[in-house]
Amino acid sequence: MIFQTRSNIMRKIKGTNSSIKEHNYIILMLNPKKLFFLRFSIIRNVFYNITEIAVWNFDKTRALQDPLSFRTTVYTISEAKRALKELDELVNIQINSSDDNPGVILNASKEDFDKTQVKQYFVDKDGVKGAIIPSANFEPLPIAIAAQRATIALSHVSHNALHRTMRLDEDRFSGLARYLAGPNNPNGHAFGATEDSMVSIYAENIELANPISMHGTPVEGNIEDSASNLPRVAERLKRASNNMFDLYSMELLHNTQAIDLRKMKQDNVKLSDKTGALYKAYRKVVPFVEKDRIFSSDLENGIKILKNWEVK
Repeated sequence: MIFQTRSNIMRKIKGTNSSIKEHNYIILMLNPKKLFFLRFSIIRNVFYNITEIAVWNFDKTRALQDPLSFRTTVYTISEAKRALKELDELVNIQINSSDDNPGVILNASKEDFDKTQVKQYFVDKDGVKGAIIPSANFEPLPIAIAAQRATIALSHVSHNALHRTMRLDEDRFSGLARYLAGPNNPNGHAFGATEDSMVSIYAENIELANPISMHGTPVEGNIEDSASNLPRVAERLKRASNNMFDLYSMELLHNTQAIDLRKMKQDNVKLSDKTGALYKAYRKVVPFVEKDRIFSSDLENGIKILKNWEVK
């Protein structure tokens, strides 16, 4: 899901006539090697999308620098990718290993241990040999912490998505009509109200990113005096992930409108094959906004496309 940003940012770059030097992999070589390779994997995908578009060509009207929501997108995506990778690895470890309490170990031998406290856990009777040892392997705190980190990372991704879109709505920045109003809608509100919805979703993602894994009350005679709240943590991550589709759908609505408006002003607008394919698929179900209209069905169609779009 987070990699839908790749095409979204490319459409936004084209819509705003942005600078792209921060998306040049050469500048990433200043990073430590470990971070370079992670971020380069994101940059490589970005480069594939923008290799042939006109923003590589000099334009004296282009700003020297863009807002940070554009320039730092590769870093927010790479951190989200890193957080999700770590979470996936920890979940795989947990579900593919024993987390029972007590732990049952077949064919364990007392000779492996020389401590009297431990030896009492071993059994060798009726053809069964092994040990039954108290365990805390059930503790899912590492997963809870990793899931919280992923939710925090997604809140940064949503931050950039929101602010990229709001900058696009500003005529002084984009050079297009305010709120991306069509040429036949000079007095309309266009996308002005959509900002309110995006801010609301972003605010919810910030709230969902607040850690809750340390909140717990002792139970079971104060023996179980710690808890990870993993079910609640997982639900918050799921909610934040679903919110990202809503934000991306709104960003997609803005980006395609900006591209069409840019085409009306410039004759050299060109999209890469991958970005152009998503643009065409979107325009089949969501037309250009000529006049103010209700956007609910447009946003729902955008979400369907994003959820089913194959990212290569």
